[in-house]
Amino acid sequence: MKKTNEWAAKIAVPAAISIMLLSFLLGGFSVAVSPPASETTRLIDEIGSLNIKIAELEEKYGALIENLQVFNMQADEARALHWQTEKELKSKRKILNRRLVDMYKCGKTSWVTIVFDSRDLLDFIDRAVWTERIADDDARMMREVRVTEATAGEQEQAIVENRRALKSRCDWAVTQKNKLEEKLAGCMRKLASIDPILGKLMEQPQTELSQKINLYLAGRRSPLTGYGIVFVQAEQRTGVGARLLVGLTAAESSCATAGTWSKTNHNAWGMKGPQPRIAGGIPARGGYCTWPNWEIAIQQAADFVRHYWGPAQMAMQLPGYCETGGPGSNWAKRVEGSRSGI
Repeated sequence: MKKTNEWAAKIAVPAAISIMLLSFLLGGFSVAVSPPASETTRLIDEIGSLNIKIAELEEKYGALIENLQVFNMQADEARALHWQTEKELKSKRKILNRRLVDMYKCGKTSWVTIVFDSRDLLDFIDRAVWTERIADDDARMMREVRVTEATAGEQEQAIVENRRALKSRCDWAVTQKNKLEEKLAGCMRKLASIDPILGKLMEQPQTELSQKINLYLAGRRSPLTGYGIVFVQAEQRTGVGARLLVGLTAAESSCATAGTWSKTNHNAWGMKGPQPRIAGGIPARGGYCTWPNWEIAIQQAADFVRHYWGPAQMAMQLPGYCETGGPGSNWAKRVEGSRSGI
């Protein structure tokens, strides 16, 4: 019995040391491949903040462009008015000059001429009044045209100056947006550099939809930020809408920021398991599907939806997914609100 104990002790000690060493190595390996949680969270927060600022700038830029279009229209109208008044002024000057020349040729250049040409006193008064009225009308006409010309010129100049200032603000908005987008790209690169899986994903060609998904998830401070291309690839493979898959995460776990299972199981969809019949089989923990990382989770979540509901695109196509769900329910509204917001 003693020998047996001695033999067991000899075996147990090296075994214990081996287990401790193996645990240490595995623990060290785990630390090496897992991104620092605090740094990842900080970068995702910064990406979310930048995304909000870019959206605000885009909104302001859109308003500036609308105002600029109004000013361009007003400038065109003012320019046309100015051109028209100049044309009228030239025309009326020509008429006035012709009238003065005609009066000179007829000798009607003085009151003496008018007196001698008059047949009687009444004729004299008529001629005098007529001559004076023509002169007054000509003077008034010239004054009105000059005032209109000056007003049109001032309006055109004011609009041009306002448009120049507005154009400057538009250029400033574009510059600021470019700077923020450069900073956003830098944050995404940093995020990719500390997460091996994200690093590989970011190296892949991105689509317009994957970029929109990433920006939406960043705005929700989601750990799924950067996985937009995986959602797109899952849609291409299964036909299940990428936007719908994101919308489900919003309704079920606030984009993987809430709930125990989203953090421990990479299950942001509230999907129950195990699911051995689904492609690849999905194990479970605590009654909910569990995945080793987000990349596999997104792909198999698409398989889950495809298996039970087909290539769905909207919440109304998922009857029974949520016990309290259904068309018009609060759950469906949350899914659709998120889906349409991408």
